[in-house]
Amino acid sequence: MAEVKPDGWHVKKEVNIAHVLTTLIVIVSGFWFFADLDKRIDTNAQEIKHQKMMRAESQKMFEKRLDSMDAKLDKLLEKI
Repeated sequence: MAEVKPDGWHVKKEVNIAHVLTTLIVIVSGFWFFADLDKRIDTNAQEIKHQKMMRAESQKMFEKRLDSMDAKLDKLLEKI
């Protein structure tokens, strides 16, 4: 028996409800992801700003301690 092969492509003119629902879910999920992404970016920016402030404060405290140590060393060297 000879097998009948269609010539070229065949396109059906029907719409599958599962495909429509899946496409809508993917689109809504994409919008939801990008909306949440904006919130995460804002949160990270605030955390970075906070970390910079904490680092600056730590740097000041470190410099004060070094100055205190320098003063103590100067006193010890004056006694010698």
